[in-house]
Amino acid sequence: MSVEDAVSGHALRSLRLLLEAYAAAELPQWDLFAANVKMVRAEPGSVLFSEGEHHPYVYFVQHGLLKAQMSVEGGRRKATVFFPEDGDVLASMTALGMEGVRKTAARGLHPRSNTIQAAVDARTIHTVTALEASLLARVSFRVIEHLAAQHLAWSQLIAAISVMHATTLQADVAWLRSTPEQRYRDLLVEHPGLVSRVTQRDLASFLNITDVALSRIAKRVRNEAAQAAEQAVSES
Repeated sequence: MSVEDAVSGHALRSLRLLLEAYAAAELPQWDLFAANVKMVRAEPGSVLFSEGEHHPYVYFVQHGLLKAQMSVEGGRRKATVFFPEDGDVLASMTALGMEGVRKTAARGLHPRSNTIQAAVDARTIHTVTALEASLLARVSFRVIEHLAAQHLAWSQLIAAISVMHATTLQADVAWLRSTPEQRYRDLLVEHPGLVSRVTQRDLASFLNITDVALSRIAKRVRNEAAQAAEQAVSES
C-alpha cells in the first residue's frame, strides 16, 4: 500500500466516524459513497472554488486552514467571513441546488426571495482559498441526495449538517453584535490558535476593522496581559 493510499484510507475512516455522528446512525451503502469521494490537496494560495461558480460539491476538511471571502460594498472589496479548518463541513449552500429551496425562492414564497437569488441560480457566494497546506475530502452533493432518497440515515445527515450550519450562523450573528475589541478578546479565549495562524489583514477583515485598529487592540490586550503577569508575580 502506498503512502497516498494509507492517507486516503485513514481519511475515509475518519470521515465515516464524523458523518455517522452527524446522522446518529450507521450510513448504509457507504462503499458507494466512498467510491465517489476524492481526496483534494490544497496548497497555500490555491482557490478551492470562487464566487459566482456553479460548484455542487461538499468538502470535509481533514486538516489545514482555509479562508472564505465574499464581496461587499457592491463588489468593491472582499471581506473574510470565516476560516474552515479541521472537522469543518464546507460547501456553498446556495450552489447545492436543493430543489425545495430553489422552488420556494423562485416562486417568491419566502419573504426574502429576492435576496436569496443565488440559491435560485445555484451560484456560490464565497471564494474559498487555502491558507495552509490542506487535505479535504470532496464529494458531489448529488451522491448524498441519491443516498438520502433511499435511506433515512442519509436524510438525517443532510438535516443535521443544515441545522449545524444554521446554528453556527446564529452564533456568528450574536458574536458580531459585540464590539471589535470584544470579538478579538473572545477569539483569544475561545480560539487562540487561529489568531497566530492567519495574517493580520485577514484577521482585521474577519473582525471588520482596519489593520491599524487591530494593531491598537492587540497592543492594548498584550499590555494588559503583561501588567496582570507582573502583578501576579509581585503578589506571590
